[in-house]
Amino acid sequence: MGGASKKPISNIERRMKREVEEKEKKEKKAPATKSVKEKPNKTVTIDPGVISRVADEIKKENVITPYMLATRLSISVSAARKLLSDLSSQGEVKLVSKNRRVAIYTTK
Repeated sequence: MGGASKKPISNIERRMKREVEEKEKKEKKAPATKSVKEKPNKTVTIDPGVISRVADEIKKENVITPYMLATRLSISVSAARKLLSDLSSQGEVKLVSKNRRVAIYTTK
């Protein structure tokens, strides 16, 4: 019998006032622009000094992986992987085993 009672006007006014205040707060926060971070350039350049250091490291070890080379020479693992594959194609190292994650090389 009868429906839900309507809300009093004072409640509606309070709710509208709160909504306006919230919008003002959001607008105050919005003008502060976020600083855009520049992405570092991750291009890999291999200079002759690195190649000579790689040759020295390879001679010291019987077995070498890209991770071992990367940690010792402070280069990225992808650069170490590329170096080892190039050395393998030149015949300086031999690929012993390779799976999806790691390649194992040995000196001849």
